[in-house]
Amino acid sequence: MPKKVNIDSAQVKMLASFGCTYIEIGKYFAVNEALIRKKYRSEYEQGREEMKLSLRQLQWKNAASGNTALLIFLGKNFLGQTDKSQVDHTNNLELVLKEAGFQGNPMNDQADNQQREIVENGGVQTDSATA
Repeated sequence: MPKKVNIDSAQVKMLASFGCTYIEIGKYFAVNEALIRKKYRSEYEQGREEMKLSLRQLQWKNAASGNTALLIFLGKNFLGQTDKSQVDHTNNLELVLKEAGFQGNPMNDQADNQQREIVENGGVQTDSATA
């Protein structure tokens, strides 16, 4: 008969709020972590959410007091800020050509014509073919 273990659900929640894993909580109560996962998942998840909330509160408090590193971290993660300014040049040439009155893309048309000529002439000539 399995040994009956008395596990306080409030303690599971508290340990999870400190950042303890299922394995660590299982070791604390001298049980398999699968038991904690199965029977105390709700308490564990509540504790983890409390931990995240506390951590966020501390981050904002430190950032508000001028912690530059935290201000940068929070700006990157919550405001989408980056260290480098990025310019999207995708399709920029096509946009400029359209605004200048060109229809289609003359560069693609020129490349297509060159490829068609090569295929019609029997392919690319190499030095060994001309010798």
